[in-house]
Amino acid sequence: MQTQALNTGSLVTERRVEFEDLLTRDLPRFRRLAMHWLRNTEDAEDAVQDALLSAFKNIAQFEGRAQMSTWLNAIVTNAARMKLRRRPRCQMVSLDQVPEKCDCTISEMLADPRPTPERTAEQCQLSELVTELIGSLPRSQRAALRLRQRHDFSVREAAETLGVPVGTLKAQIARGRAKLIERLHKATRIRTRISDTDCKSRRRPRSRAAYPSGLQVQIS
Repeated sequence: MQTQALNTGSLVTERRVEFEDLLTRDLPRFRRLAMHWLRNTEDAEDAVQDALLSAFKNIAQFEGRAQMSTWLNAIVTNAARMKLRRRPRCQMVSLDQVPEKCDCTISEMLADPRPTPERTAEQCQLSELVTELIGSLPRSQRAALRLRQRHDFSVREAAETLGVPVGTLKAQIARGRAKLIERLHKATRIRTRISDTDCKSRRRPRSRAAYPSGLQVQIS
């Protein structure tokens, strides 16, 4: 019995030496094997550590029927697969799918509702242009538009403030809006042509449809 125990202890010592030699030589390969299964560096590293710790603790169970490297490959693969099974399962869905009780697709729900920087810049430029064009209107039309749109006066309140009949105020507002829209169309067409020239590219100028007759603008 004592001789058998000594032989077993000697065998375990030899296998531990072989185990350490394999780690020195094949550790990168074990990591690549785990990475093949997990596709994540941290998870692969954890799986390799778990596998090698388990192999070291159970080195006495290695019977030597195959090479130790083959035995370790199997343990690393099993550790990686176990870690893969413990991951939460994710359901793949199409971005074009319309969820239940919803009128929009998933991609529309995920889209950022805020204006893009380009859109914000365009709005600022348009606001500055409108302010500039408002200043070129006749004083009566300019005052009527500002009271109605900037200060949110009712037609009657604006008429009383300016000391004119309601009908006169409505006419001033209508003429002011018509001139503003006409000048806005002209100014945007000129700016579009200048931009086309600077960029050396032909771009379609904005049509009147881009600014409908009911255009609402902020009066500064």
